[in-house]
Amino acid sequence: MIILVIAAAIVAAATAYAIWAGSKEHRIETTAHLDARANEVWGVLTDFPAYGEWNPFITAVSGLLAEDERLDVVLTQGSGKQMAFRPRVLRVSPARQIRWLGKLGPGGLLDGEHYFVLEPQQDGSTVLTHGERFTGILVPLLGATFADTERGFTAMNEALEARLKTVLG
Repeated sequence: MIILVIAAAIVAAATAYAIWAGSKEHRIETTAHLDARANEVWGVLTDFPAYGEWNPFITAVSGLLAEDERLDVVLTQGSGKQMAFRPRVLRVSPARQIRWLGKLGPGGLLDGEHYFVLEPQQDGSTVLTHGERFTGILVPLLGATFADTERGFTAMNEALEARLKTVLG
């Protein structure tokens, strides 16, 4: 009888945590002001074979950049640790945005919607919003990982700016 009470308490606590944590989300959003037109930024962002040459964070991408397709993506954290995953492309709007959804484990454990949004400016420059919205029951446990990921986004944005200068001369 005591074992059943303990088991019921554990199940109730786990259920309460899953409900609480499932309602949490964490968003990382970075912005870069790039001295290039949106179509030029788009050209570098979608040149996946060249990522290994310039991108310190997303070091490899392959696959068809089209809605509902899967990409093969390799991230390299600041620690050097690599993570490979296969996100599903949610949206592709040329010279405007790319969105994909990656999942760690089954849906609801940890999902991340990664996005690049390009906003052309009147002076010919582009504002890039580079971010990710994380949801799932692991979100409350990943504070240090999120901080490292944000540093990776910033490093990628800076490398993108340098790449544009190299490509555009």
